[in-house]
Amino acid sequence: MIEIGKAGSAVPAVLVTANMTGTTPLATEAALSLASRIAADASLTSTRTWYIVPLGNPDAYARYFTKPLYTDPGNATSFNDDADDQTDEDGYNDLNGDGFITQMRVKAPDGIWVPVEGEPRLMRRADAAKGEKGVYKLFSEGIDDDGDGQYNEDTPGGTNVNINFPHLFKSFGKRSGLYPGSAPESEALLKFAFAHPEIAMVMSFGSTNFLLAPPQGGRKGSVDTDNIRIPREIGTAMGFDVTRTYTMAEIMEMVQPMLPPGMTADESMIASFLGLGAVVNPLPEDLAFYNEISTDFKEYLKNKGVTEERFDPAQPEDGSFELWAYYHLGLPVFTMDIWGLPKPKEEKKEGSGITIEALEKMSADEFLALEEEKVGAFLKERGAPAQYSATMVIGMIKGGQMKPAQMAAMMKQMPPPKKDEKKGDPKETAIVAFSDKQMEGKGFVPWTVYKHPTLGEVEIGGIVPFAENTPPVTMIDSLLDLNLPYLFELVKRLPKLAISQVKVTEKGGGVYQLEAWVTNESYLSFPTAMGKRNKVPAPAIMTLESEGIEILSGKKRTPVNEMGGMKSARYIWLIRTPAKRTIKIKLESKQAGNDSEQIIIGG
Repeated sequence: MIEIGKAGSAVPAVLVTANMTGTTPLATEAALSLASRIAADASLTSTRTWYIVPLGNPDAYARYFTKPLYTDPGNATSFNDDADDQTDEDGYNDLNGDGFITQMRVKAPDGIWVPVEGEPRLMRRADAAKGEKGVYKLFSEGIDDDGDGQYNEDTPGGTNVNINFPHLFKSFGKRSGLYPGSAPESEALLKFAFAHPEIAMVMSFGSTNFLLAPPQGGRKGSVDTDNIRIPREIGTAMGFDVTRTYTMAEIMEMVQPMLPPGMTADESMIASFLGLGAVVNPLPEDLAFYNEISTDFKEYLKNKGVTEERFDPAQPEDGSFELWAYYHLGLPVFTMDIWGLPKPKEEKKEGSGITIEALEKMSADEFLALEEEKVGAFLKERGAPAQYSATMVIGMIKGGQMKPAQMAAMMKQMPPPKKDEKKGDPKETAIVAFSDKQMEGKGFVPWTVYKHPTLGEVEIGGIVPFAENTPPVTMIDSLLDLNLPYLFELVKRLPKLAISQVKVTEKGGGVYQLEAWVTNESYLSFPTAMGKRNKVPAPAIMTLESEGIEILSGKKRTPVNEMGGMKSARYIWLIRTPAKRTIKIKLESKQAGNDSEQIIIGG
C-alpha cells in the first residue's frame, strides 16, 4: 500500500484499490500513475489522505509476465477445482509453443459450433431449431492430464481475491474461496478498512466503471419487503397477527409507539430484528447521485473529444470488493476500467431509397425509370423470395402484368426480412476488428493444424489472452491523462461539514440561548443512504468546551448523524452562566472534516 498525506493527520481519506482480479494490467498502471500525480501536487493532500493499493491480486497478475500467457484470477493458494483425489493436476499446456493458451477446435459428429459467416476465424453455436448442424467441438488448449475427459479444469491457482469479500459471497463458488476473507489479500483489506474509519470514499480500478455504468438495481433478494411474515414468538409478544403478512411500512408504524422516546423505527432496525437478510440493491437516494455523477462524467468525456462508442463495462460480481465497500462500509464507491473495447463501425450500405408507401403512389413509368440495381436492392431489403429478381419484376411492370400499387400490396403481405442471426459474438467480433486495426493482428492466433495425443487432428488458435481488456502500450498514457484528472474533481464532492453560523440570545436571569448551524458544504450526503441504513460511519460530534457553564437544555456532546449534500441543520442549547465565559464549539468527524468556532457568552 502507498500512503500519501500528512502522517497522523486526522483528515478524511480516500482508499484506492486496483487489479483485484489480477487480470486487468491497465488498472495497476492507473493506480501507480494516480499515486505519482498525487505525490507531485501538494494541494491534493492538504485536506485528505490517500491509501493506494496498486495490485490487489499479485499472484494472478504475475501470470501476465510468464509464458505461456493465460488469464486466471486465482491466487497462488492450491485448490482442488474438480473435487477429485488430486489438486492442481490439470493445468494449461502450450501445445503449439506460441506462448499463448488459446483454444482447440476439433471436427466431431456431435459438435455444436460452426464458423461465423464472413469471419471464419470466429465460432458461434449452431442453431438446431433452424436446421443447423454443428461441426466443431471447442476446448481450452491443453491435454487431459488426469484422464477425466476434461481439459484444464484443475489449473494451478486458488482464490479470486475480488470475489472473496462478504457481500453476496458465493459459498462453494469457483474461485470464491473457502469463506469471506479467506484469502490473505482480502483479509488484509478488510482489517485495514475497519481500522481506518477516516476512509470517506473508495475508488477501484478494474473491469467495472460506475462512472459510465452506475451500479444496477434489480437483484432479487431473499426477502420480499412488501410481504413480510412475522415469526410466531415475536408476533405474539408484540401484538402482530401472525397469520398474515405485513409491509415494511406497516411494521415500522406499529413498532414506533413501542420504542423509547427519541428512538425511531427504520428499515435497518426492523430488518436486523427480524433477520431479514442483506440489502442487495443500491438505495434510491444513492442511485440518484450515481446517475448524476455518471451524467457529468459522460459530459466531461464529450468535452474532451471522446466520441467513439464502446462496449458497456462489466457489472460487479457477487462477493466483489466494490460491492462490499458500498453495502458494508456504506461509502460512496466509484470504479473505472480506464479503457473499453470500441465497437467496430458498421459499414453503411447504400439502400434503395424506396419505401412501400412511395411504391404505392408510383406510376408504371416512374417505376420503370428506376435503375435495375435500385429495384434489386429494394427487393433484398424487403426479403422478397429469390425468384423475384429485379429483371423479372421490371418485365412484369413493363408488360402490364403488375402495377406498382399491386406490388406494394404484395410486399406488405410478406413477413418482415429476418435479421442476420448468423453473426458471431459481438465482443469477439470487436476484439478481432481491434486487433486487425490497432494491434497488427497480434490479438488473434490463426487456426493451425496440430496432432493432439488424444483428440487426433485439431486446430489451435483464437483470441489472445488479455486482448479484450488491455490496449497497446502506446495508448496507455493518453488514456490515463484522459481519465485520472476527473477523480480529483470527484473527491471535491466528498461531504464537508462546517459550522456556518453561531448566534447567542439573552433570555434573562443569566440564561442564554446558543444556536449553531451546521452545513454540509459539498455535494455528497453524510453519510450515504446505505451508510445511514447500516449506521456507519460514526456520526460527527459537536462538543461545547468551557468552564463554569451549566447546560440546561441540549448536550455537551451532540451527534450529527446525517446531513444531506448542500443542506444545513440548526442545533440549540440553553446555557446558564453567572459571568462572561468563552465557549469553544468543536465539530469533529472522521470522514467529513473538522471545524470550530469560539464565542463569548454572559456578562
